[in-house]
Amino acid sequence: MFSKDQITGTLVNYYVTCKREAWLYAHQIHADQEDENVLMGKALADIKEQDLQEFAFGNLKFDKLSKQHGHYLITEYKKSLKNELAGKMQLLFYIYLLKTGLNLKELKGKLISGKKVILVEDSSENFALIEQILGEISALANLEKPPKFTQGKFCQNCAYHDYCTA
Repeated sequence: MFSKDQITGTLVNYYVTCKREAWLYAHQIHADQEDENVLMGKALADIKEQDLQEFAFGNLKFDKLSKQHGHYLITEYKKSLKNELAGKMQLLFYIYLLKTGLNLKELKGKLISGKKVILVEDSSENFALIEQILGEISALANLEKPPKFTQGKFCQNCAYHDYCTA
């Protein structure tokens, strides 16, 4: 049985992008490791490791945590923001877990890709949204079979394309 404790930022990102991809990932079915996007992601992770200290909290890993002007700031770097909402929800998930797990008073997030910067706040509305998403992910991951394939705008470059048929 899959529990909310098993949810990672990557799973939140995948869920917002594609329910089928999220189910596969939750069931430890891995994407094509030779896919160009996977290889590029690994190369970028290697570069980030040289320049940044990755922070871990529970089963989470995020790029940077700092204290600025009386609040904590989580920064997450992405190679692209083709799915901006997925990146924002992943960052909101980190904020939610850190704030509820450590009882921090103020926590903000910054998502960076190239010159684009997106700020994410720790509002009660955002927390209600992420709690809803976490419940939906748990329910999805506990399904016996993955959701049926539906063509989406991110399918063309998905490393899980071998698991889907059009």
